[in-house]
Amino acid sequence: MEQAVNRLLILADDLTGALDSGVQLTLKGEHVVILTDRDVEFPEDDSVDVIVVDTETRHVTGEVAANIIKALIHKAQDRGIKRIYKKTDSGLRGNVGAELAAVLEASGAKHLNFIPAYPATGRKTVNGVQYVNGKPLAESIFAKDPINPITVSRIDELIHFGSDVHVVSGNSSEKRGIVVYDAETNDDMRRIAQKLEAEGDLDITAGCAGFLEVFPVRKRITEKVKFQSFDHKLLILSGSVNDITRSQLDYAEKHGAYRVHVPMNRILKNLWSNHEKEHFIDMVEENAGDSNIIIVDTLGIYDPEYLVDPEEAAHTIAVNMGHLASCLLRKYPDRTVMIIGGDTLQGFIRNKGISILRPIKEIDPGIVIASYRYGDYENYLITKSGAFGSDDQLQRVLKWIESSSSE
Repeated sequence: MEQAVNRLLILADDLTGALDSGVQLTLKGEHVVILTDRDVEFPEDDSVDVIVVDTETRHVTGEVAANIIKALIHKAQDRGIKRIYKKTDSGLRGNVGAELAAVLEASGAKHLNFIPAYPATGRKTVNGVQYVNGKPLAESIFAKDPINPITVSRIDELIHFGSDVHVVSGNSSEKRGIVVYDAETNDDMRRIAQKLEAEGDLDITAGCAGFLEVFPVRKRITEKVKFQSFDHKLLILSGSVNDITRSQLDYAEKHGAYRVHVPMNRILKNLWSNHEKEHFIDMVEENAGDSNIIIVDTLGIYDPEYLVDPEEAAHTIAVNMGHLASCLLRKYPDRTVMIIGGDTLQGFIRNKGISILRPIKEIDPGIVIASYRYGDYENYLITKSGAFGSDDQLQRVLKWIESSSSE
């Protein structure tokens, strides 16, 4: 029971977010497992320190999201787990208010500490306002998200879109409801973590992966993680529509990557048949040649009318991209696979029937290597959230693969 009490449950609303958060604690020496399906039973292995659950609640209604979060917390409590971390999107997309309020209600806590900043990636919180690369959130790239556009910059206003829960500043002496902390630097984040640890107030917490970088743990890593060799060629599948990802893909294409768009209208109308996918893959093989980077993405032209139902559109894209990824892997079994965007990653995981991932290493913020078992073999997968990184990020990943394989 003592092990269960010390165990940490992290709830993330998509799979790349689950990996981003879990890997921070892996790097600190914690034994982390990521459950790709919220209905999978929690592992009973006493060596597991952290359980991360991909709740897949980014695109559902606030009410549905809240009920899922409450059910998972009650499930954890039944197993003796009391420590909860609600991982939020670094751009505060999704059902942030509804899910934070659900954590507060289900846990029975009087308050929840919320640290939404991630200074290493340009996300800062100043006087309760969220900034992304110097711009207020509602003026940032997240304002143009076609599925989850952000329209406010104040965190209390954003929370109140999904709940009427009480919100106070971390500078206030009042500790009730959601307590939002400002942070502009990594040192700010460390000071908050140290303060909350000293007060014994880390059991019910929320934030993006940034706060988990400074989250206190009981272990320290003692040996370097070793990998099997990676193939020096990348196969990238991207389902992200974020402008940062778009710039990265454009840059890679200009520097020699082979790139092709999937037929978005066919996908959104749910008309892209398996036969058409096979023909598409044959076309990729014929035209890509021996390119170091092959990119297949969802940034082709489409009719906006097919995005009327964001949840249905996201699901349809994920299913098609997941199936396509599995088919491409059969065609390119030796390439190192990288998947950009949580929905596409979830589609791939479901298509392969993978229920557990183990985060291993973070190449750069938001870019994670994870392992999974498929059949009798351990496989590796590189994942990336859509809204992170520099224009040359994909070339940087390729260089890292080359250097790590030669060690």
